[in-house]
Amino acid sequence: MSNTTVQRIVIPVYVLLTVLYLAWRILFTLNAEQPIASGIFLFVDILMCFSAILFVVSLWRKPKEPAPCNSVKQFSIDVFVPTYNEDCNLLETTLQHCLDMDYPHKTWLLDDGNRLEMKQLAERLGTGYIIRENNAGAKAGNLNNALQHTRGELVAVLDADFRPEREFLTRLAAFFNDEKVAVAQSPQHYYNTDSFQHRRISKKEIYSDQDTFMHLVLPARNSWNAAYWIGTNALMRREAIESIGGFPTDSVTEDVLTGMYLHGRGWKTVYLDEPLAYGLAPANIAEYSVQRLRWAKGAFQILRSHNPLFQKGLSFMQRLFYFSSVSHFFEGAAKTVYYLFPAFFFLFGTVPVYPYAPILIGMLLYFGITLLLLALITGERTNLVMDEIYSVIKSFIYLTALPAFVFNRNIRFRVTPKSRGKSLSFRGVAGPAIIFGFNFAALTAVLLRLFAGRPPDMFGWIVSGWCLYTGSMAFTACLYCFKPLIKKNKIK
Repeated sequence: MSNTTVQRIVIPVYVLLTVLYLAWRILFTLNAEQPIASGIFLFVDILMCFSAILFVVSLWRKPKEPAPCNSVKQFSIDVFVPTYNEDCNLLETTLQHCLDMDYPHKTWLLDDGNRLEMKQLAERLGTGYIIRENNAGAKAGNLNNALQHTRGELVAVLDADFRPEREFLTRLAAFFNDEKVAVAQSPQHYYNTDSFQHRRISKKEIYSDQDTFMHLVLPARNSWNAAYWIGTNALMRREAIESIGGFPTDSVTEDVLTGMYLHGRGWKTVYLDEPLAYGLAPANIAEYSVQRLRWAKGAFQILRSHNPLFQKGLSFMQRLFYFSSVSHFFEGAAKTVYYLFPAFFFLFGTVPVYPYAPILIGMLLYFGITLLLLALITGERTNLVMDEIYSVIKSFIYLTALPAFVFNRNIRFRVTPKSRGKSLSFRGVAGPAIIFGFNFAALTAVLLRLFAGRPPDMFGWIVSGWCLYTGSMAFTACLYCFKPLIKKNKIK
């Protein structure tokens, strides 16, 4: 039986099961004696179930590799490499790869740092060089400024650390014979597979925190014309960008907003799941937390000021998928409820469901069946255990981004640092450490009561098992965060 056939059978089963589970949760599981805790826990359950339904529904259409047109028109292409404070050697390697691409083009270094060494680098390599008087609009503003000084029909955007393959432009330019295509996007692959977001699973398999998004979510969205620009590794039609007034500067995640505006104008996007450029992933938790925090804040900006559900021109499914993309970070923050509430049961007497053991058994059965069904739906394209460990790490990072949504604060664009400075950050390690600490304290309390001759009832044993599971995930997450420091001390 093919994977597509399995999906067509399992997806409706999963959706029906989830709807029945939510009805059961609302009607039969709430604890009237603790309405606040019960309401919070139910809200998170509804949020996560809605997100999961959208995810599996996006997989209903079989992802198919986009086919470029047979006859390829020759386009004039400008290649933009924006920079602010990246290392000169890093940029030299990127620019050299850009110059070596086999399709006729002009490479431009967009220097937002106004650095003399960048001008000298561009002159030495023979690339174009563009600066501006201020940094208004950050990366998006830098790109808009470059549009005013260039004339290429197509524009390639590559971050300072991404090295394109020789055929990058040739592979992507072929899609633009379709005059409605605005963006041809390739995934983000990385050459430093020893980074924080990578984990070696076996001799042949390396897990990446972005694998599910790059190789499952975006290919699925492509089937609904809902894949979007991801900030780098893309070729774009100048006319399309100009039709939306340039790259939007009112969000630090200008890529998602650009895609949403383009789709709202009726443009098409193409996602080619093929490695055409390799970049530098965050080396440690400090770099990782800066990057993920920026993504979360940008998503909250969009959710508050440009809610996809109310954007003109989008199809119904495009609205839902864009909403899912920007609310994903809110869901990540909300998952702290799953990680902490079981421990709060033992430490503070918090009981967010009716204290009856069969209710917890029913919830755990649903979660277990959900994992099984998701494994069947996604095949070998996800690693649910590793995803959960990284979810623990990201939960508090996303939680600290919530003020961007609540207070609509102005957010400064922070470039992800590239292997410089400290390897730890309080924001990055606080989440796993706090989650592990609370669950360890809860399990210690259970043991003390057991030694005192006051063992928990069936409800308590089930909750303690939940604490053990969460604590194990958090402990592993802590090891990942502190690994660079442990290695450093061993070397000393």
